[in-house]
Amino acid sequence: MFNIDNNDTITAIATPLGVGAIAVIRISGQLSFQIIDFIFKPKIKNRKSRRIYLGYIYSKNTLIDKVLINIFKSPNSYTGEDIIEISCHGSIYIQNKILDLIINNGARLATRGEFTFRAFKNGKLDLYQVESLLELFHSENELDHNLALNNFRGKVSIIIKKIRKKILTLNTILEFCIDFSEEDINKKHLLAFKKLLLNLITKIKDLINSFKLGLFFKKGIAIAIIGKPNVGKSTLFNFLLKSDRSIVSNKSGTTINYIEENLYIDGIKYRLIDNAGIKKNTLNKLELKGIKKTIENIKKSDIIMYITNNINTKYLHLQKYYKYFFKKEIIFIINKCDLLKKKIKIQSSPILISAKYGIGINYLLNKLKTLSERFIKNNNKTIITNVRHYEELKKALFKLNKIKDHLQIGIEPEILSLLLKEANYSLEKIIGTITNEEILVNIFDRFCIGK
Repeated sequence: MFNIDNNDTITAIATPLGVGAIAVIRISGQLSFQIIDFIFKPKIKNRKSRRIYLGYIYSKNTLIDKVLINIFKSPNSYTGEDIIEISCHGSIYIQNKILDLIINNGARLATRGEFTFRAFKNGKLDLYQVESLLELFHSENELDHNLALNNFRGKVSIIIKKIRKKILTLNTILEFCIDFSEEDINKKHLLAFKKLLLNLITKIKDLINSFKLGLFFKKGIAIAIIGKPNVGKSTLFNFLLKSDRSIVSNKSGTTINYIEENLYIDGIKYRLIDNAGIKKNTLNKLELKGIKKTIENIKKSDIIMYITNNINTKYLHLQKYYKYFFKKEIIFIINKCDLLKKKIKIQSSPILISAKYGIGINYLLNKLKTLSERFIKNNNKTIITNVRHYEELKKALFKLNKIKDHLQIGIEPEILSLLLKEANYSLEKIIGTITNEEILVNIFDRFCIGK
């Protein structure tokens, strides 16, 4: 881990290691321009920020490569320091040679996340934005990407900073109560305090409640495909994934363990789970284990796809039973409609499909989209996705609720002020106003060396 107070000039290859068309090497720190003057020709006389210059990298008199350099002057750069980005050809030899030249002329190799740490240290990003940047790197679908991008731009940070300001206002009212006698404290002050406190509790609750929605974006909506053996669960699973991921057989009980894969539809991530068939009166130990796991997956899922081959009115009873017992949304599916003697119009409830031939799948997908909207509605609102932030918000809420309870019994303002400071401390840990080295190491060590 880097030294928190270190101001050395640092450098690293910012692009993935290996051979490619181009590579980017970054330099950040006080010696950036001095180093580039040693190795780049022609010399740049009037450096202008955010300008690209074409030239050559030399090792003494030996030409290394023809490059482009991009200049960012302090403080208007990613790190807040002078930054130079060198775009060279993607030969491993060229990359390492230029990196060695930079190090030999006064820089040192950056550690993991050190460029971003300097952005944090110099006030270019707060800690919430830093963690949102990590989530942006790892986003897997459109919704997840948009959420991470909004948070990186400071959407949640702004709200938390506003909450902190209001906490300071509350503390000012308490300080007034401490400094003056009870005769000088009128109902107006007390009402203002209560109103602002309740407002803060509501705002923090909204952030905490958004965490579940954030998990849908990140982890995906879990769908358990269930039904009796040999009704076509695995066939539907494979059709939706467009691959033979699950083994299909006419023999009952082929799937004895669940298989889970990610499915993306219109930018939404789903976790599709193909389960073992639910079978009555079996003594087979493997089948019993499979059924037990199926029940566990049903409990963990957000949506159930129940598949049968029989056309009768029992599906209404089953729908009510599963919805009541598991408290889940359920899509009832009648499969193998291609084998029916009577031609029946494909309908939306129950949904008639042929997983083998893709008949009725559009009805199924439309139903899935309709149910998904209930989970991801209000996706433009402020949403948190990080467990650390979630836990700190819960701590802050606990302290504010404690203050609300204490107001009813007339606790001394000094104690209320202490609780306010503790609530504020939790919020400061989220945005990094107050932090410790252990948290910083855990966060920045997850970055690559060039970021």
